Amino acid sequence: MRKPIFSLSLLALSLMACQSYAFQRQSPGQSLANARQIRSLNTPMSAAALAETRSKVDQVIEGAMAEQQLVGLAVGLVKDGQIIYLKGYGMADRDRGIPVTEASSFRWASLSKSVTAVLSMQLLEQGKLNLDVPIQTYWPNYRNVQGWPVTQRQLLSHLGGVGSYDDVPGWQAGVEAYHQRALSPVVQGADMVQASADVFASAPLLHKPGQAYRYSTFGSMLAGAIVAKAGQAPFVSQFEQRIKQPLGLTTLQPDYAPLAIPQRVRGYYRTQGQTQPLQRQDDDVAWKLAGGGFTSTIGDLTRYMQALINQELLQGASYQDMWTPQLTSEGKPTGYALSFGVSGSGDRLKVGHFGAQEQTRTVMSFLPNQKLCQRQC
Repeated sequence: MRKPIFSLSLLALSLMACQSYAFQRQSPGQSLANARQIRSLNTPMSAAALAETRSKVDQVIEGAMAEQQLVGLAVGLVKDGQIIYLKGYGMADRDRGIPVTEASSFRWASLSKSVTAVLSMQLLEQGKLNLDVPIQTYWPNYRNVQGWPVTQRQLLSHLGGVGSYDDVPGWQAGVEAYHQRALSPVVQGADMVQASADVFASAPLLHKPGQAYRYSTFGSMLAGAIVAKAGQAPFVSQFEQRIKQPLGLTTLQPDYAPLAIPQRVRGYYRTQGQTQPLQRQDDDVAWKLAGGGFTSTIGDLTRYMQALINQELLQGASYQDMWTPQLTSEGKPTGYALSFGVSGSGDRLKVGHFGAQEQTRTVMSFLPNQKLCQRQC
C-alpha cells in the first residue's frame, strides 16, 4: 500500500488502520480519508457544526474503509489546538468479533521516529547533545566499517548512510540474538544501544553521511541509541519522563510481545486470490522502538499530536529546527526534516509522518503555523 497524501486546512489528523493487503497498492491521489471532503470543515465549531463535522468524517472514513476493505481503523482530529473527535471504526479482532474503540491499542510504526526527534531536541536544549558533532562523541564504541563520522542530525534526517533491512545481511539473526539477552525490565524490551549493536552497527554504511537520502529504520534506532548515551538513561525512560508523563499519556508504550497490552488490535492481510483476510501472527517490535516500536490508543496519539501543535514539549526555535527540510551535502532538497515529513512553507507548512508495518498503517498530519497564526490573531 503506497503512503496516502493528505491536504488538510486547520485540521490535524491522526489515523490508525489494522489491515493491509499484500497485493493492494494505493495511488498518490488516494488516502484513508479523502482530504478534499474534509476541507469544508475549516469553520468555527459550534455544537451544531461539530455534530456536522463528525457526521461528515464518519461518511468519509466509512466510505474509504469499504473501498479499501479495511478491517478496523481509528481517527483523531484536532482543530484550533483542541481535540474535537476520537472514534474507532470496524473490528479490532475480526475473528473474535471485538470492535475498534477509543481504548483499542494500535502500533504506531514509523510515527515512532518523531519521538526520537523530540527527545533529541530536548537534549539539545539541555546542552547534553549536539546534533552536528560525530555520534562517536557520545558512543565511542560505535564504529561503522568505513570509520566515517556521522551526526545525530544526519541520522534523524536519513542522511546518515545507514542501511535498512534489505541492506544488512543477517539482520534477522541479530534480532534473534538480541531477544536471547537477559534485558533489564526497565527497558521493556527496548534497549536501543544493545539492539543497534546486535542488529546492524557493524554493517558498512551505504554512502558517506550527508551524501544522499536513504530512509532507514536502523538509522532511527541508532539515533535512539545516541539519545540513551547522551541522556545517560535508557531511551524508554527518557520518553516516559519527558513526554509520556508530562502529557498524561496512559497507553503509549513499547509494543513488547511478552507484555499483555490491553485491547491490542490484530493485524490482517490478504494474498492474491483470497477473498477473506488472514490474521497476522503476533511479533515483537519493541527492539526497534526508536524507529517503529510504539503502540497506543488513538487518544494518546492525538494528544501527542496536539502537544506538537501547541508547542508543549520544546521551545519555539527547536520546533523550527526540527521541521526544517534538510539538504544533502551537495545541496539537494530531501523533503524530509528531523524525523518528520514536511512540505510547503509559512502558513502552508504541513508536518507529519506515515507508518507502515505488519498489523498497522498509520498517518499523522497537521499545519502548525496556521494554528499558531489563528491563535495569535
